[in-house]
Amino acid sequence: MALRRFLTTVTLAAALGLLVACDSAKERAEKHFEAGLEYIQAGDVDRALVEFRNVFQLDSTHREARRAYAEAERGRGRLREAFAQYLRLVEQYPDDHGGQIALAEIGAEAGDWKTAQRYAGEALKRSPGDLALEAIRTAADYAIAAEANDAGAIVESSRRARELLKELPTSLLLHRVVIDDLIRAQDHDQALAAIDTALKLAPKDRALYAQRLSIHAALGDDAAVEAGLIDMVARFDDAPEMGQALVRWYESKGQIDKAEAFLRSRVAPGAPDQEPALQLVRFLSETRGAEAAVAELDRVMAEGATSPVYRAARAGFIFDLGRRDEAIAEMQAILETAEPSQETRRTKVGLARMLAATGNAVGARSLVEEVLKDDGGDAEALKLKANWLILDDQVGEAIAILRRAYDNNPQDAGILTLMAQAYERDGNRDLMRESLSLAVQASNRAPEETLRYAQLLASERKLIPAESVLIEALRIAPGNVSLLMPLGQIYVEMQDWPRAETVAAELEVQADPAARPAAQTLRAAILAGQENTDRAIGYLQGLVTEGKGGLDAKIAILRTHLANGQNAKALAYAASLVAENPDDPDLRFVDGSVRALTGDIAGAEERYRGLLAEDKTRVAAWMALSRAILSDPDRFDDAHAVIDEALAAVPQSGELKWAKAGFLERKGDLDGAIAIYEELYRENSANPVIANNLASLLASHRTDPDSLARAEVIARRLRGSDMPPYQDTYGWIAYQRGNYDDAVKELEKAVQGLGEDPQVRFHLAMTYLKLGREAEALKQFNEALARVEETDSRPFVAAARQEKASLEANGVEVGN
Repeated sequence: MALRRFLTTVTLAAALGLLVACDSAKERAEKHFEAGLEYIQAGDVDRALVEFRNVFQLDSTHREARRAYAEAERGRGRLREAFAQYLRLVEQYPDDHGGQIALAEIGAEAGDWKTAQRYAGEALKRSPGDLALEAIRTAADYAIAAEANDAGAIVESSRRARELLKELPTSLLLHRVVIDDLIRAQDHDQALAAIDTALKLAPKDRALYAQRLSIHAALGDDAAVEAGLIDMVARFDDAPEMGQALVRWYESKGQIDKAEAFLRSRVAPGAPDQEPALQLVRFLSETRGAEAAVAELDRVMAEGATSPVYRAARAGFIFDLGRRDEAIAEMQAILETAEPSQETRRTKVGLARMLAATGNAVGARSLVEEVLKDDGGDAEALKLKANWLILDDQVGEAIAILRRAYDNNPQDAGILTLMAQAYERDGNRDLMRESLSLAVQASNRAPEETLRYAQLLASERKLIPAESVLIEALRIAPGNVSLLMPLGQIYVEMQDWPRAETVAAELEVQADPAARPAAQTLRAAILAGQENTDRAIGYLQGLVTEGKGGLDAKIAILRTHLANGQNAKALAYAASLVAENPDDPDLRFVDGSVRALTGDIAGAEERYRGLLAEDKTRVAAWMALSRAILSDPDRFDDAHAVIDEALAAVPQSGELKWAKAGFLERKGDLDGAIAIYEELYRENSANPVIANNLASLLASHRTDPDSLARAEVIARRLRGSDMPPYQDTYGWIAYQRGNYDDAVKELEKAVQGLGEDPQVRFHLAMTYLKLGREAEALKQFNEALARVEETDSRPFVAAARQEKASLEANGVEVGN
């Protein structure tokens, strides 16, 4: 009895203690919240946020602290952080109307239209008829419809925007919808009028000025484009990308002298800001060569410029000219007497780039850490460090660094491009896409950033948005070959032959040496796409006969013959090319390739060996010889020996190492293959094919936790891919890690593309087993085993037979 009373007393005391602790925690949380509000009122946001974080440690569901935290982050422009806090608020309190409105507004502001659409819709349920929310939802509906090329939805949402604009004449969102719709309809006069109206509401809106420029360019009004660019340079004098856009436009018009004059006009002798002078030097390097840039720097320094930045820039160009040791020595000499300053930090970053390029990674990283120790926000140092972290698969840390850099440099396209690379490696394609889109805007539609974003859109079959992105950039840089060629390819994909022809004609009139072969390739693709084989060959042969078509045109003729089963014609044409130029090694290689493709393995082998007798460093010939020999299943060892001989001649060839790994894999030496893939991955971890093969072998051959964890890190970039081999790799790793729902999604897609591969079907079958879908598992085991020989003893085949027998013994039937 006494013992029971004692236990009761202890239990009651513990319960009372917990109540006191809870009350005390809530009281402490409230004190931190009140302190945070006081800091907010005093304008000390950083300390306020510390107090709010203290609140969450004591009371993670404190509604008003969460709201105050979100509002504070939003107030200082940190939308990503604000979004995360509002999202947490709405998750904890689904009825929080203010949180829903904030999420809708931030989504619209950031161009995240699906988020804007969702939360505007949720908020409208609680406040139907709210015009501001209707404007957000309408803009989101329009943007989503435009991306999907849904004509009906575009018409309806633009109509609603016009109706709403009558009641909300100051809504910039609605003005943007109307402007975009007018541009889409090529109603240029009305679009210009609408932009003028919107600019009265937002006179500093760069996107509106860019749209106006785009319309003037579409109208062919070069004077208006030039005047508009000059106006934007003056209006946004803190934005260097505006001046860069004007220079690019001058270059596209062939007005190099005018571009140089503009850049020189911005250089003020003796001014503390060296960037204008450095921009001029970079321009001279790109248009007149590195020697011209060095001469300009020599002139500047001879006139009395003493900044070490000029010496460092000069060393950079000397480095580019191939005088690497001299350049590095000069940079080190500058730093020997340099005092800590921004100029010194810039020099250290420049030297770090040189050291990294020459293989001294340790020295490069040490210099970057020195810079960041002096200035933790140095954008160039942060970019270098983030790039190395991405290559080392430390993506989380890289993203954190880049976000910090972006907060201080929101118009730095380089930061946004690196963020896209980090998100790509992390397998987050949505944020990758968003970052590339922002990079296009930040660079003012520069060709490099535009091309990168357009290629992503095209790879996702979003051809209409990709076309729009390229056209917008071409209006500022008309005639740019790097943009015209992918635009032509998009039109070929869309089978829009008239527009493809227009692009080909535009390429033909460009002065760029790369334009003519690009035009020829595009015209041949147009004819081939129209299944006009004879015309395609006639066109290409005409170019060759007239001396206007190089090796590419000749190869295109051969490909067309082979694609149409005209092997005899292909052989005859290849032989005629060699007869005309018997000493041309490229044509002899082409002849050998045609023979291999048409089944004349002995003839192909003879030609490849002849080329290698003259030059053992021809990697392409070694690879082609090995493939030709391997076409005979009985000569596997001979083909392998060729690769070993090749590696003795060219030991650093990544392509040959890759081939060696493939042979080892087929022989069952998986550890040897993994070792080679590891070496290749260290040399180039950005290559998704290397990443896929390494991750796949680690996951399928090794079962220890460290190997599986490493495979998962490497394979993250494969998540959501539309490539069946990548889907299989990521799916099987997800299976190995116990993520069966993720695994089945990827593996079902992989089987659609690789259904003839028994191992892919085995992977799906094993996943079905884990999910309890036994009948489906049995079906996949049957499909896998139907695709292997009875003598096949590979481990996965043995496992499939065992699992099949077990399921059948338990009465499972396909279709149950």
